[in-house]
Amino acid sequence: MAGKNLDYWYDEQIKRYLIQIIRVFSNFQVKENTKNGVNYNRVPARYGDSSRLVAHLLRNNSENIVNNAPQIAVSIQQIQPARDRTAEPFLVDTQQVAERDFDRVNNTYTSDQGNLYTTQRYMPVPYNMTIQVDIWTTNTDTKLQILEQLFILFNPSIQLQSNSNPLDWTSVFEIELTDIAWSSRGIPAGVDETLDIATLTFSVPIWISPPAKVKRQTIIQQIIADIHKVNSIANLGYDQAYADFFGTIPEEAEVIVTPGDYKVSISGALATLVSPTGVSAIWKDIIEMQGELSSTSLLKLNISNDSDSEDFLLVGSVVANPLDDTSLIFNLDTDTLPADTLEDLTKIIDPTSSSPSSGLDPAELGQRYLITESISASGYPAWNIDANENDIIQYDGSSWTVVFNSSAIDTVQYVTNDYTSKQYKWTGSAWISSYEGEYNPGYWRLVL
Repeated sequence: MAGKNLDYWYDEQIKRYLIQIIRVFSNFQVKENTKNGVNYNRVPARYGDSSRLVAHLLRNNSENIVNNAPQIAVSIQQIQPARDRTAEPFLVDTQQVAERDFDRVNNTYTSDQGNLYTTQRYMPVPYNMTIQVDIWTTNTDTKLQILEQLFILFNPSIQLQSNSNPLDWTSVFEIELTDIAWSSRGIPAGVDETLDIATLTFSVPIWISPPAKVKRQTIIQQIIADIHKVNSIANLGYDQAYADFFGTIPEEAEVIVTPGDYKVSISGALATLVSPTGVSAIWKDIIEMQGELSSTSLLKLNISNDSDSEDFLLVGSVVANPLDDTSLIFNLDTDTLPADTLEDLTKIIDPTSSSPSSGLDPAELGQRYLITESISASGYPAWNIDANENDIIQYDGSSWTVVFNSSAIDTVQYVTNDYTSKQYKWTGSAWISSYEGEYNPGYWRLVL
């Protein structure tokens, strides 16, 4: 007896199995010779477990009417519990599903992540279904034509799919030919003999699944609280009807809260997750909150000072690092790097330990070096130039000149080192990698 709290539920699972099985026996043809030539007639296949009333109507309410032939009737002979396939009945399998964001203006899916869902699948119950297929024919030749077309399909089984749901772990099943009864007749007894019926028996292992539990994830990804310093709102002429009243008030501080307050450290091709205490953390712990890594997963890095900015995002693909679960392998899309403001460098060098033709290539027109130490013309005659640490020097064909004076430039500049293909940023006081370093909470995003 079902409990009073058990809602009605019916998913037509056995019906879907039957529909797929009947399709296996549909659209076969038989060849018939008539006075008008050769015809190829389709043999209908239908579910054969009709009620007695329907069967009587098909005979036009008479016992003297013979059923049409040829035809194929499919019916369930029996369904038995499959104890050999019974598994842990209380198993619950949890799957994380991420939708692609849908643009309702253009009615298209975008590449951004949309809604997140958690699906809990419960262990299905196994059964063995026995299918009986009756082939109704009026002569042996017709029977042979149908059976020969059927026999080549089962060697000894074929695999079918009951639905296209990617989360249904029981959608694929097999149908196996197990027995053949050649004829319902004994020795022919004349014209009063009934139609000849060949019976094929098939074994179909199936699963009956209970309803899954689907929950939409509503995890807050980021909270930004703008803190403004004012003495009295009344003195500002506050109006409730003005939605963005505080938009023009300068911000005193910004508080950003993200799950776990994790930071991300970028070093070369590795993205390491860092806890608030500065200890490396396991990426899997936060990835499981959202879904799982895929071939399209991205890491977005905000290199600006504004956490709300979308104009200064560096983007790269990420995959799991098989050697370290605290880091991901990060492949930066160089097209998202800021545009260079200076000409490319030939190399970054220490001019006190190397010079043209001595550790470096002979001087050539257009060579550009970023130097890491200061030099003077008197102390380093091979260079014959006065230059400071962090300057860029260039050979003009006859001598070396300073083309970037680090002491006189305090604006942000970008330049690429041709020797390593890495981009560097001048902060006004030092050269640093344009993207490597540590990103605070709110300045990085993992898109699964």
